[in-house]
Amino acid sequence: MLSVEVNDSLVKVIDNAVKNSGLYSSRSEFLKDAIRKNLLETLMLDEDFRKVHEASEKIRALARKNGYDGRTLMRKDRAGIADEFLKELQAKSKGSKT
Repeated sequence: MLSVEVNDSLVKVIDNAVKNSGLYSSRSEFLKDAIRKNLLETLMLDEDFRKVHEASEKIRALARKNGYDGRTLMRKDRAGIADEFLKELQAKSKGSKT
């Protein structure tokens, strides 16, 4: 558990953001989201993390393109998506070498 003390002027800004955005049900949800976004931004400064994140976004897009509907994928499904992604990477790699 983490407790945070925030000055009154910032509380008002947060309350307005919660009320006007319609995205958050409470101050707590707003702050959790802000922390997640800041953490991701900080992690993206790390080259290795950024590469993994970008690759996972490509895999996610490929899965959606191939009909992934949000259900839990079976091992066979995951393997097929990974194989297709690797083939795409290999094709790009061969294209860049010539």
